[in-house]
Amino acid sequence: MGRRIFLAISLVLVSFQIFSQTIVLNKTGWIEVKGNLTHWRDEARKLTLDEIRLLKLDSVASDKAPNFGFDRAAHWFRIDVKNESPFTEWQLEVAYAPLDHVDFYILSDSSLAWTHKLAGDRYPIKVRDLWHRHPVFGFEIPQGQTKSIYLRVNTISSVQLPVILWNPSAFQTATYNIQLINGLFFGGMILMLLYQLFLFISMRDRVTFYYVLTLLSMVNIVAFFQGYTFLYVYPAHPAMNDIFAMFSGPVFVLSSTLLTRSFLNLKKFSPLLDKLMIANTALNVVAGLAMFIFFPHISYEYHHYFILIHCLLALTSAGYCFHKNYRSARYYLIAWITLLIATVFFTISNLGFVPGYMSTNYSGLMIGCILQMLFIAFALGDRWNILRRENQLAKELELKRNQEENERLEREVQLRIDEIQQKSEKLAEVNRVKDKLFSVVSHDIKGPLSSLQLALSLLKSGDVSREEFQHLTKALETRFSQTTEFIENLLQWATLQLKGETYEPDYIDLSRIAEETITLMDSDLQRKDIKVKNNLHPSLQAYADLNMIRSILRNLLTNAIKFTGNGGTITLNAMRTDRQVVLSVTDTGVGIPPANQHRMFTLGSITTPGTKQEKGTGLGLLLCKEFVEKNGGRIWFESVEGRGTTFFFSLPESQEGVQEIASA
Repeated sequence: MGRRIFLAISLVLVSFQIFSQTIVLNKTGWIEVKGNLTHWRDEARKLTLDEIRLLKLDSVASDKAPNFGFDRAAHWFRIDVKNESPFTEWQLEVAYAPLDHVDFYILSDSSLAWTHKLAGDRYPIKVRDLWHRHPVFGFEIPQGQTKSIYLRVNTISSVQLPVILWNPSAFQTATYNIQLINGLFFGGMILMLLYQLFLFISMRDRVTFYYVLTLLSMVNIVAFFQGYTFLYVYPAHPAMNDIFAMFSGPVFVLSSTLLTRSFLNLKKFSPLLDKLMIANTALNVVAGLAMFIFFPHISYEYHHYFILIHCLLALTSAGYCFHKNYRSARYYLIAWITLLIATVFFTISNLGFVPGYMSTNYSGLMIGCILQMLFIAFALGDRWNILRRENQLAKELELKRNQEENERLEREVQLRIDEIQQKSEKLAEVNRVKDKLFSVVSHDIKGPLSSLQLALSLLKSGDVSREEFQHLTKALETRFSQTTEFIENLLQWATLQLKGETYEPDYIDLSRIAEETITLMDSDLQRKDIKVKNNLHPSLQAYADLNMIRSILRNLLTNAIKFTGNGGTITLNAMRTDRQVVLSVTDTGVGIPPANQHRMFTLGSITTPGTKQEKGTGLGLLLCKEFVEKNGGRIWFESVEGRGTTFFFSLPESQEGVQEIASA
């Protein structure tokens, strides 16, 4: 009795299970099968329909579309369909394009034989019941009847079976709506691609070209998984599906790697991330080539891992560069976040880790592509703005540098012009003074010689008395003395101008040199009854060249005598200051007129006569200036017209003083 009850309960449970998996067609015109089917995995791929019908198929536990990931085994599915709708014609759509072989079996009403139809991307589109991107099978089922449909799937891609049952009218409406949405997506992507291509042709920007390649590869991947490339590009050549599947992933990884490395300047910010991206790309390309050579022994699932790793590396690189204050990386970071989220769900779904609707429903991947396209476009725009500002700044800096360089050149040219002008003026002055000097030289040498010739002629004629002879001799002596002084100064000045005076400094006794010079001038002093007061201390010393200082004192005393009247006074004083000795020669003579003061110490002061019309050339003061400066000092004067003049000149007190003056 208990055994009968157990069997009855088991039959009820089995009946309930079968009933619960039966798809009821209603007047809505469409229904998703999801997990309401049974399944058998054919490892050897040798079972026939008759053999499968004898087996008890396993229930699919999930209420989502079946998803077994990458599996080379054949998978059988049974769908029990009961028609409670007013429609007898229906269509079964497998809403996943990249399936190699899909076999459709349904029992015919008339002959009770099984109808067999084929689809899949290993067959030309023309073998399908309907010219559509997905495998679609038409069948009839009378109202109120229940039929079993068997599907066999064998593919090297991900094994997924999102099945939808459609009334033809509802299918046409849904297809139109989906085509409209997909058309907007692909149209927008193609427009963006053409726009970026135009920018590349206009700007020749390498990053823009890499972005064009990335957009093209993204569009190709989405179009491939939605079946559009097979439907519109090569419908009669199904072998192209495998080639597209082999290289779509590596091309996307390669192009987006080039884009990421170039856009982020990744080698500069992180050589490690740069090398990791290159390595991942190289492995993916090698995997694609190996798959092409050894097809079909290498699974497509490796491409998914490479793409997933690539998205993570791109996201990490963008985040790292943004962390390093690379401003343009912000939009790039957001772009890869959106694509990474979509790619992660799509990839793990294809790998069979989550239900299949995440990969067969492409809206997430399309939204991710659109967002990435927009944000990368923002990133490129932001980068172009930054480059434009940097270029503008560089141009401004270059313009500023050019202006500064032009100003510098103008200053140098002006300096050269000023130097040339000064040299020209100096040369003109030298020429003028030269002419004047030659005139004076001619006059001062020719005059005494003429006087001498006249005196000799008178003496020769014997017409000169003794008194006249003495007077003539005295006049000639004065003239020859002045001429000798002039020639001596002229020779010293010429020597200094041509090869420079020999400078041999040493410690010298200024008081003794002054006394010697006064003694040499004794006859001139007595002739004009001029008194000299030498107030130099006997121990007064300086560090200078002896011969130059003698020449300086001699010329200053000569000038003082020349411009001091009879009975006048000449005073020599000295004082110490800042490691220097300052000497002064003061006379009570006629003074220097203000109009002539600016010409002192130049050749322009040659023609000034003394109190008794003594001739002068001005060479003496010029020599004084050059000799004083040669010894590291300076010379100046103070004069009041009609009251006298004082000449000052400074000399270093010691050798250390010379060094201090030189360093200053």
